[in-house]
Amino acid sequence: MTTNEYKFGLYDVKIAVWNAAESYGTAVDVESVQMLGISFQNESGQLDGDDIITDVHSRTQSVEVRLRFGFKNLDVYEVLTGATNTESTTVMDSMIIARQSMPYFAICGRVEGTEGDGDTQVFIPKCKIMDGFSVTMEKGAYITPEVTAMAVYEGATYGMGLIINHATGQAVTLPPT
Repeated sequence: MTTNEYKFGLYDVKIAVWNAAESYGTAVDVESVQMLGISFQNESGQLDGDDIITDVHSRTQSVEVRLRFGFKNLDVYEVLTGATNTESTTVMDSMIIARQSMPYFAICGRVEGTEGDGDTQVFIPKCKIMDGFSVTMEKGAYITPEVTAMAVYEGATYGMGLIINHATGQAVTLPPT
């Protein structure tokens, strides 16, 4: 069944630690999510000869993922960075920022249709933060971190990503249904 409706906004995003192929940790809600963007990174070339271009080739190598959200708690940072979120009675949550390798994580976002009950979900099964992770605090503004991650091939089931159109909207799960 094809859903023939436009999509609008960004309804929900969840992330989880990637444990192994098709195995993920507990899903964490990315609250106040503002943007989830994906762009295909291609390897391409062209063959020149006889004073013309005789062939071109392009193949997807990876997927770039961008995420912007509202800062509320450290659970999202724990999944994205691998740092440990420590909860105690004296300090609500704390996280030590240290030199560490970034972990792989999965991400799934949901957009609702403008007509009917359908939705579209974009699932990236295995990605890792590649660019700087910045948190800016300023007068009169919310903290809205933005991160850039690189997705790599996870396996035959999900590849580098999966786009699903549902005729009836589904809750975001990792992996999606």
